[in-house]
Amino acid sequence: MRGGRQAAGVVIALVAIAMLVAAWPEAARAGERHAGTVLAVDPQARTLIVDEFGAGGERRALRVQVPREAVVLSSQRNPALRDFKDAFRDSTISLGDVQIGDFVVIELADSRDVARMVMVTLRRGAGF
Repeated sequence: MRGGRQAAGVVIALVAIAMLVAAWPEAARAGERHAGTVLAVDPQARTLIVDEFGAGGERRALRVQVPREAVVLSSQRNPALRDFKDAFRDSTISLGDVQIGDFVVIELADSRDVARMVMVTLRRGAGF
Protein backbone atom coordinates (compact mmCIF):
# COMPACT_ATOMS: atom_id res chain seq x y z
CA MET A 1 0.00 0.00 0.00
CA ARG A 2 2.83 2.35 0.88
CA GLY A 3 4.45 1.99 -2.58
CA GLY A 4 1.15 2.84 -4.29
CA ARG A 5 0.80 6.06 -2.30
CA GLN A 6 4.34 7.12 -3.18
CA ALA A 7 3.71 6.43 -6.88
CA ALA A 8 0.48 8.41 -6.76
CA GLY A 9 2.30 11.27 -5.03
CA VAL A 10 4.98 11.29 -7.72
CA VAL A 11 2.35 11.34 -10.48
CA ILE A 12 0.50 14.22 -8.81
CA ALA A 13 3.76 16.16 -8.41
CA LEU A 14 4.66 15.62 -12.08
CA VAL A 15 1.20 16.75 -13.22
CA ALA A 16 1.46 19.86 -11.02
CA ILE A 17 4.89 20.71 -12.47
CA ALA A 18 3.63 20.21 -16.03
CA MET A 19 0.69 22.54 -15.35
CA LEU A 20 3.00 25.23 -13.92
CA VAL A 21 5.34 25.04 -16.91
CA ALA A 22 2.40 25.30 -19.34
CA ALA A 23 0.98 28.33 -17.52
CA TRP A 24 4.32 30.17 -17.13
CA PRO A 25 4.32 33.39 -19.17
CA GLU A 26 6.66 33.18 -22.13
CA ALA A 27 8.98 36.06 -22.89
CA ALA A 28 8.79 37.48 -26.38
CA ARG A 29 11.48 36.22 -28.76
CA ALA A 30 13.89 38.45 -30.63
CA GLY A 31 12.93 39.27 -34.23
CA GLU A 32 9.21 38.65 -33.68
CA ARG A 33 6.40 41.05 -34.44
CA HIS A 34 3.65 41.65 -31.93
CA ALA A 35 0.50 43.75 -32.18
CA GLY A 36 -2.03 44.99 -29.70
CA THR A 37 -3.59 47.87 -27.81
CA VAL A 38 -1.39 50.10 -25.67
CA LEU A 39 -2.17 49.67 -21.97
CA ALA A 40 0.62 51.90 -20.64
CA VAL A 41 3.43 54.04 -21.97
CA ASP A 42 6.24 55.59 -19.93
CA PRO A 43 8.41 57.89 -22.07
CA GLN A 44 10.87 58.53 -19.20
CA ALA A 45 11.45 54.82 -18.48
CA ARG A 46 11.13 54.11 -22.24
CA THR A 47 8.68 51.25 -21.68
CA LEU A 48 5.49 50.20 -23.39
CA ILE A 49 2.89 47.66 -22.23
CA VAL A 50 0.62 46.20 -24.91
CA ASP A 51 -2.48 44.01 -24.56
CA GLU A 52 -2.09 41.34 -27.23
CA PHE A 53 -3.64 38.06 -28.22
CA GLY A 54 -0.89 35.47 -28.35
CA ALA A 55 -0.75 31.87 -29.50
CA GLY A 56 -4.04 30.06 -29.17
CA GLY A 57 -5.90 33.33 -28.63
CA GLU A 58 -4.40 33.74 -25.17
CA ARG A 59 -4.51 37.33 -23.99
CA ARG A 60 -1.40 38.72 -22.32
CA ALA A 61 0.29 41.96 -21.39
CA LEU A 62 3.55 42.33 -23.31
CA ARG A 63 6.08 44.70 -21.73
CA VAL A 64 8.86 46.00 -23.96
CA GLN A 65 11.74 48.39 -23.51
CA VAL A 66 11.95 51.03 -26.27
CA PRO A 67 15.56 52.24 -26.54
CA ARG A 68 16.31 55.71 -27.92
CA GLU A 69 17.63 54.20 -31.16
CA ALA A 70 14.32 52.37 -31.80
CA VAL A 71 12.16 53.76 -34.58
CA VAL A 72 8.74 55.02 -33.45
CA LEU A 73 6.32 55.70 -36.31
CA SER A 74 2.76 56.69 -37.03
CA SER A 75 1.35 54.99 -40.12
CA GLN A 76 -1.67 56.58 -41.80
CA ARG A 77 -3.59 55.71 -44.93
CA ASN A 78 -2.61 57.91 -47.86
CA PRO A 79 -5.74 59.69 -49.19
CA ALA A 80 -3.89 60.58 -52.42
CA LEU A 81 -3.30 56.93 -53.28
CA ARG A 82 -1.85 56.51 -56.76
CA ASP A 83 -0.17 53.15 -56.32
CA PHE A 84 -0.40 50.38 -53.72
CA LYS A 85 3.20 51.15 -52.80
CA ASP A 86 1.89 54.54 -51.60
CA ALA A 87 -1.02 53.10 -49.60
CA PHE A 88 0.36 54.35 -46.26
CA ARG A 89 2.44 57.29 -45.10
CA ASP A 90 4.78 56.72 -42.18
CA SER A 91 6.04 59.59 -40.08
CA THR A 92 8.49 59.54 -37.19
CA ILE A 93 7.01 60.40 -33.79
CA SER A 94 8.32 60.29 -30.23
CA LEU A 95 7.45 57.62 -27.71
CA GLY A 96 5.60 60.34 -25.79
CA ASP A 97 3.21 60.67 -28.77
CA VAL A 98 2.03 57.07 -28.31
CA GLN A 99 -1.22 57.06 -26.31
CA ILE A 100 -3.09 54.53 -24.20
CA GLY A 101 -5.65 52.88 -26.49
CA ASP A 102 -3.57 53.18 -29.68
CA PHE A 103 -3.12 49.99 -31.69
CA VAL A 104 0.55 49.29 -32.36
CA VAL A 105 2.79 46.82 -34.14
CA ILE A 106 6.10 46.13 -32.39
CA GLU A 107 9.10 44.54 -34.03
CA LEU A 108 11.56 43.17 -31.50
CA ALA A 109 15.32 43.72 -31.63
CA ASP A 110 17.93 41.02 -31.16
CA SER A 111 17.47 41.22 -27.39
CA ARG A 112 14.32 39.78 -25.85
CA ASP A 113 11.61 42.27 -24.92
CA VAL A 114 13.45 45.19 -26.54
CA ALA A 115 11.72 46.96 -29.44
CA ARG A 116 13.49 47.78 -32.68
CA MET A 117 10.39 49.47 -34.10
CA VAL A 118 7.03 50.63 -32.75
CA MET A 119 4.39 51.61 -35.30
CA VAL A 120 1.06 53.17 -34.36
CA THR A 121 -1.38 51.85 -36.96
CA LEU A 122 -4.67 53.01 -35.44
CA ARG A 123 -5.22 55.87 -33.01
CA ARG A 124 -7.54 55.40 -30.06
CA GLY A 125 -11.09 56.33 -31.07
CA ALA A 126 -10.28 56.55 -34.78
CA GLY A 127 -12.41 53.48 -35.63
CA PHE A 128 -13.09 52.30 -39.14
